[in-house]
Amino acid sequence: MYRRYGVKRRSLVTAVAAGTPAAIVLASCSQGSSSGGQDAGVVTLNGDRADFTDAYELAGAELEKITGYAIEPRNVPSTENYQQVVRSSLQTSSTTDLVKWWNGYRLQDLARSGGLADLSGQWDSAAEKGWVNPETRDSFSYDGKVYGIPMYKSYWVIFYNRLVFDEVGIAAPTTWDEFEDNNAKLRDAGVTPLFATQEAGWTSSIWFAEILSKLDPQFYTDLTAGEAKYTDATAQEAMRIWAGMYAEGYFTAADVAWDSEPSLLASGEVAQVPMGTWRNGTFAEAGLGEGEYSAFLLPPFDPATAPSVIVESGSISVAEKAPNKEAALETMANWLDPAVQRPWVENIKDTSANPQVTTDDPVLETVLEAVSEQEPTELVRYWEASPPALIEGGVQHLGAFMADPTESNIMPTLENLQSLADDEWARWDAGS
Repeated sequence: MYRRYGVKRRSLVTAVAAGTPAAIVLASCSQGSSSGGQDAGVVTLNGDRADFTDAYELAGAELEKITGYAIEPRNVPSTENYQQVVRSSLQTSSTTDLVKWWNGYRLQDLARSGGLADLSGQWDSAAEKGWVNPETRDSFSYDGKVYGIPMYKSYWVIFYNRLVFDEVGIAAPTTWDEFEDNNAKLRDAGVTPLFATQEAGWTSSIWFAEILSKLDPQFYTDLTAGEAKYTDATAQEAMRIWAGMYAEGYFTAADVAWDSEPSLLASGEVAQVPMGTWRNGTFAEAGLGEGEYSAFLLPPFDPATAPSVIVESGSISVAEKAPNKEAALETMANWLDPAVQRPWVENIKDTSANPQVTTDDPVLETVLEAVSEQEPTELVRYWEASPPALIEGGVQHLGAFMADPTESNIMPTLENLQSLADDEWARWDAGS
């Protein structure tokens, strides 16, 4: 049986998320306007992933057969700008019908602004049909109601260049010791073992979350729920492990461009990349052919620790003030239909949130086989597992540590994180 440590519920009260003037300007470029001549036969969907555009249209074509409504995708290229657009436009009738968002606390933060429609009925119907894992409901809910339907299910894994591994004479590790031994052999062969960057902001949290979750998955859950402290001994140990890996020369430069990750893996300059399986398709696009790359679940630090895997699932929500709200609700009632999900996940090259939908992608098959064999504890991704202001401030501290990953910088970093956590949990619980 899978054990899941999800987002723990804390007291939540209503708060209004305010947009900025810049966000209002941006929103005008991505609105699903009721005055802009929107086709009655489509629902508009706003997102921050241009690479999903074709997949939205493919899924929309299947949805149109079922509901009579296709999807008209729109895109804001910057994730930061996108969040501003959504927060401001949801308070007006210029919103799109559907919005791509995140689950966990990020969805709760948006839901308590009052801008999202209740999707509890759509969720319950999907669960009855076996289209969604009912155990994940809390991660898409606020105050007992569902406000998002999962877009996909991404496992956080280590992608690796199989050609480089073969040349160095190593295999995917099954223990942390093997992982460290592989890193040393790769470094000695002149290959950078691991990709890590602070460049995109949120990426600063990746290795902290991976190491901490492999060290103690329960502590990871307690920490992100505000029930443990960043200054506790387990967090200190995770930081020491991370600093030690830097001292060994295992990582790329902290300021390496995040978008260079696929090309660096494909060229063999970097051997391994930690990322959600939603990134799978970009490696093929970068030139890695079938059999030339694969993925593994990072093993626990101690073999006696239960295996775990961080799981991410984007969500699609319906705007409360959607111009075509009834059509949007009908669309979400059928989003997880296998007929819709098959072309969707085949195009994005990720796994479906519908457990009935399988994949023939060899890399994803390897991941799913590992999940089936190991039955890992599923953990909510760090980015969604705590209040947004805490995470967004926290990644700045983690990014600063990556620029100076020394023993002497561990406690100052953790003390800064805990001070931020104290403030932001108090604000969250007060509804501000």
